[in-house]
Amino acid sequence: MKKLALVAVLALFGCLAADAQYMCEKEGAVLKYNGTTTIEGKTYDTGYSCKVLSVVKDGDAVVSSTVEETHKVPGNDFAEIKNNISYSYNPATGLTVEHLMTADEFRKLITNIVSEAMRQMGQTFNESMLVEIQKAITVKGDLSLDLPAEFDAEAKVPNRSIKASVQGMSMTMNLWNVKYLGFEDVEVPAGKYEKCLKLTYVLKQTSPQGSDKTTVEAWYAKGVGPVKKISADSKGNPVAEEVLAEIK
Repeated sequence: MKKLALVAVLALFGCLAADAQYMCEKEGAVLKYNGTTTIEGKTYDTGYSCKVLSVVKDGDAVVSSTVEETHKVPGNDFAEIKNNISYSYNPATGLTVEHLMTADEFRKLITNIVSEAMRQMGQTFNESMLVEIQKAITVKGDLSLDLPAEFDAEAKVPNRSIKASVQGMSMTMNLWNVKYLGFEDVEVPAGKYEKCLKLTYVLKQTSPQGSDKTTVEAWYAKGVGPVKKISADSKGNPVAEEVLAEIK
């Protein structure tokens, strides 16, 4: 169960206009992803949905959006975890930033994990208890990923990290070694997307339950965002994959 909990959090990790912004433009749109995760030789369905909650424009350009992801918990068909991911775009530089985990979202995520653990143990709780849990959590940092329209493959990308502490315990997420690999055409169940931005990065999570490190290979399409991701363990063995299945 500890390994499943780690994977459930890591699964949380994972849309671009005609110009170059890698973010969803259509408010209310729902993107559905097919996903699988292999744990100790057993494969779980980890497909999830992504709904565009809001879109902000500056003139004709979309400059920010917020999406809500709803993820399944591996090994538990009745449990799910929701989190928000935000995107920002600078028309002057052509840079899109995917904010994978902000301080507020990390605090909510940990609260949701605690709540789900309490449910599974048969414990009851109320809204005031959740508020108190959130107040007790201290968060530093921000986990974000730069998605440039053009890039220097030799440029060094800063590492990013975020850490949450509560009652003497801590959870840290690190995003390291971002490398841009160029542009590729990608075909997934939702369709074929041309000149997708391809990149890799290392994602490591450390918590009282242990630690897990994966290398992620990802493709982002114009007007859509992430369309495919493949994750491998520290030995290079594939452990998870997600692909865009449809857009509604």
